[in-house]
Amino acid sequence: MMFVENLLSNERKGEHKEVMVTQPIIGKPKFVRERAFYQSLFALAVPVISQNIVVFLTQMLDTVMLGELGDVAMTASSLANQPFFIFNMLTFGLGSGAAVLTAQYWGKKETEPIRIILTMIVRVTVLIGLLLTIVSLLIPEQLMMIFSPDPDVIREGASYMRIMCICYAFFGFSSSFYTTLRSVETVKIAVASNVAALVVNGGLNYILIFGKFGFPALGVRGAAIATLCARLVEFLIAVIYMLFFDKKLKLCMRDFFRFDKQLCLDLIHISTPVVVNEVMWALGTSMQARLLGQLGTQIVTANSIVSVVQQLATVMVFGVAGAAAVLIGKAIGEGNMQEANDRGYTFKWLSVGVGVIVFGIILALRSVAVDFYNVSAQAKSFAYDMMLVTSVVGFFISVSAVGIVGILRGGGDTKFSLNAEMFALWAVAVPIAYFTAFVLHWPPILVYCMIKLDEPVKNILVWIRLRGTRWLRDVTR
Repeated sequence: MMFVENLLSNERKGEHKEVMVTQPIIGKPKFVRERAFYQSLFALAVPVISQNIVVFLTQMLDTVMLGELGDVAMTASSLANQPFFIFNMLTFGLGSGAAVLTAQYWGKKETEPIRIILTMIVRVTVLIGLLLTIVSLLIPEQLMMIFSPDPDVIREGASYMRIMCICYAFFGFSSSFYTTLRSVETVKIAVASNVAALVVNGGLNYILIFGKFGFPALGVRGAAIATLCARLVEFLIAVIYMLFFDKKLKLCMRDFFRFDKQLCLDLIHISTPVVVNEVMWALGTSMQARLLGQLGTQIVTANSIVSVVQQLATVMVFGVAGAAAVLIGKAIGEGNMQEANDRGYTFKWLSVGVGVIVFGIILALRSVAVDFYNVSAQAKSFAYDMMLVTSVVGFFISVSAVGIVGILRGGGDTKFSLNAEMFALWAVAVPIAYFTAFVLHWPPILVYCMIKLDEPVKNILVWIRLRGTRWLRDVTR
């Protein structure tokens, strides 16, 4: 209990300027009813939701087409993507942390700091992407052994990883760029980029996996080539938009050689908790994938199917979360803490409604989605049971994602977000899941329930935090 009490208190020693409230909070927060707010919400959320749907369709194409090759191919590609998943969360964390600053600077109408922050995070993500590419090229088999003991899965996964890892640096650039654009309320170009990537990925998947139009059937390697080409398309669109079409930030190549020590310190201070949060969450998820891999190839295949449905059902969640981060951060940047508090209260209750919708979508798709895949009967049986668990978990994901990724990060409260995520995942879900799997030897479906325990725990912590105003912080200078 003392741990939770310490978690809910936010230490301040050694912090740079963080104004919790720059003007008095008058009364309790109110549910926002103004039409202009909801117009801004939809203008931000709908393109992000569209973008997430396109990303979902891209991943679904991979899963469906590789599913035609059997459990081994699907499992191999799923596990081979774990290093990229960790890198993706790192870039998302760095971009999201930077967006806490850039959204507030956008509220102040100051674009110069935004340009400098963007170029700094691009340099970091590209460098990390290059390093991870080198590691993945040198020791792909050893990386695959972390997640599965199956020699067939290791062999196929290593061949996938050798090709797909080339895209890491390009993805780091485009991901950082599009995340920053979202914080300044420019979202449509990211959707266009993802649609182009979907067309490229889907077309090349069909041609290269199955050997159409005179090309050889490359199987898993064909899927990797298709994914690599899709990431390159996203990168090229980002560069072209940056150089010729962007009217807000007006970036040029020389901006990528600029450096501001004070902004760098601010970025480190704000982004570090978010980056650690996302990377540790990704590592925890990879640990869970490793756990499932030890339970058998069929359970990993089932998890791949369930993950696709969960991603489809939660696209609205992360659209709302992204809009919350921008709108709350912008209000703080404008100096209107009362408005920011009202918006946080409104998004908190909107997340409950979205969670109910997510629950219904997953339940409705349960039978259709499982029967859609050409996998073994055992994998389908696991997926059918896991889908029921995921429908309940989907509700909790809505509340925690909007609360942490949207409200708390938008309010500048990144340290509490880190503490809540780490406690729920590493102190609760991961150890309990491993204990029930390898000590108590529970059935896989019950172990899967334990894996998902972090979501309801995060819900409790986030709602307690949002009862006050300590999450409201002006982190600009």
